[in-house]
Amino acid sequence: MCDPVSITLGIMSAVSSVQQASAASDAQDAAYEENLRASNEAKKDADRQINLQQAQADEAAATEKLQNDLQTQETLARAVVAGGESGAQGNSTVAAQENIVRQGLEANNMITQNLEREIDQLHEERLGTQSTHTSRVNSVSKGAGVGMGTVLGAIAGGASTGLSTASSMKSLGIMQGGGKPKVGSAASGNPLTSSTIGGFNTRRS
Repeated sequence: MCDPVSITLGIMSAVSSVQQASAASDAQDAAYEENLRASNEAKKDADRQINLQQAQADEAAATEKLQNDLQTQETLARAVVAGGESGAQGNSTVAAQENIVRQGLEANNMITQNLEREIDQLHEERLGTQSTHTSRVNSVSKGAGVGMGTVLGAIAGGASTGLSTASSMKSLGIMQGGGKPKVGSAASGNPLTSSTIGGFNTRRS
């Protein structure tokens, strides 16, 4: 049976192992939370920048369309006035006016197509931002906690420490009650026993 000192050392070793595992798990949880916070902030900034780019693209497209419409109207008005002043009428005049309107519509369609391509590109950037965010969050895991396996491992380690301590104490002759190995006993193999000494004295007399 192990002495109280060995048992105490074994228990202290087991408790220390569990405390170290708990501290490591808490530190890992803290690292996970910090990484999650930083990842979310980075994604918010990226999304904000993409939204700003889209808003600027929408505004620029709307402004350009408005300018085209005004230019088309002015060009068409000048064509009508010029036709009236020249007295020109008929299909040729109508065709010229229709051509002005068509050019304005084509210019606006080109603006719309360019805007759609830019929006598609921004959508791809959003997908890339989401993927980057997910990868960054997954790069740091949560703490494992202190499970039953950890506790059992600590107990086994503590028991091993206790047994090792008890074995070391026994080999050094530190027994319960503070006893020490006897010197000069038959068990120790000392040749100077009482009978030997008596025989020696007899021979001398």
